Amino acid sequence: MKQVQDALQNIGIPAMAGVWRPTTSSQNPPVQYVVYSTTTTEATHHDDHVTAIRTYVYLNLWSDIDPTAMAKRIRSAMYAAGFSIVEESDKGYNQPAYDTATKQYTIQWTWCLYEEVELDAP
Repeated sequence: MKQVQDALQNIGIPAMAGVWRPTTSSQNPPVQYVVYSTTTTEATHHDDHVTAIRTYVYLNLWSDIDPTAMAKRIRSAMYAAGFSIVEESDKGYNQPAYDTATKQYTIQWTWCLYEEVELDAP
């Protein structure tokens, strides 16, 4: 989603849709990186037409080092781009903030972008 990429372009770490994928068979993940996915829903209607949508962004920061400073930078970037925070968690699926399986810290967010829909003239 272009709005997410634009929001995160200057945070100083890679941001990609879906998952991190190595470009070579021996490449390791970056020290810190962000992955995200999106879901869009209709938010408001008027006269049987959609007038606004909400796009939810499920964003994950993966980090080999303490993620606190980068999390703050991501929050600032997303707020500046017009997103609102729905939730933030440093806990995964029954995992602590440090995931022993990946040997990385992780922070997960759900963000929301509310946008009015321009109706095409008849």
